[in-house]
Amino acid sequence: MHKGLMVVGAITVAGASAAVGWFGVKWLVSSDAPSAAAPSETPAGATVELAYDLEDIESAADGLFTPPACGETWTAEPQSAHGIIPVVTVESADGAAAARVAFTSEAEGITAFLAQQGQLIVTRDDVVVTPEWGSEFVPELIMTAGETPSAQSDSYAITGSSLCDVADEMSALWDDFDWDNATDEEITERYEEVAAFESEHAELPAGEYKVYAWSPVIQGEAAAIARELTEEGLTDLALLQYTAGYSAIAGDERIAPYCEESETPDGQTELLCDVPQDVLTDVLTRDVPESYVVDAAPTVAISEAFTFTVE
Repeated sequence: MHKGLMVVGAITVAGASAAVGWFGVKWLVSSDAPSAAAPSETPAGATVELAYDLEDIESAADGLFTPPACGETWTAEPQSAHGIIPVVTVESADGAAAARVAFTSEAEGITAFLAQQGQLIVTRDDVVVTPEWGSEFVPELIMTAGETPSAQSDSYAITGSSLCDVADEMSALWDDFDWDNATDEEITERYEEVAAFESEHAELPAGEYKVYAWSPVIQGEAAAIARELTEEGLTDLALLQYTAGYSAIAGDERIAPYCEESETPDGQTELLCDVPQDVLTDVLTRDVPESYVVDAAPTVAISEAFTFTVE
């Protein structure tokens, strides 16, 4: 399975909603990338052929940042990526919390970049309490325009059951589960056990919490082709390998051999795809305005910490 799908579980890091991170284009607001704001020096209408290659994008983000481990004492200062920086806000009540993430940019005009909104690091009394459930980069196109922050993301729940304190116990509920041979009743029973565990550990332990949002930020040709594809109605580009049959490229004969209809348990028909990356990259090749390409090296942005206290 492509790691882009595996991340859905990984980013629940703070009990995040399972639908983490697929928000399409984000019309956020301004950044410190002067090149993004500078008038284009290329001739009007000049284009360059580019391909959206997910593997290359993931490779560009690989190794840019290693999140701190559970139990590590850790703090961080805000870190912008060419003037782009995430902003995290948290609402807390009744011993739990929910975080939302947006991006800002210092550049004038439109700044397009690939980033991810669901990467959170939570500390309690400056000790990391977010489990190491993975931090795979699932890129989405985000665009800033103007001087105000972007619309915020969906909310990511932060509860006691999502923290290092009980991560091993939570994991143990699934580690020995035989999905291949389990009956519907056994699956239902296990989900009920997990729900009971989450309810028992819903409240956050007392302490001072800091929540940081971070993400790789990819500009250059990758963001330029993503912007072009999004303008023609293609979103959720990181998942197209599997969702192509329900996208604007559904009718492309090159993907047809890799999609097949399947009947769901309730009698509905769904189209299941698993398009090879090289085929998908070929399908996602376009002539892109050269003015869309911003020369900026891949880097990481880290938000200012949002601090709240649980008594």
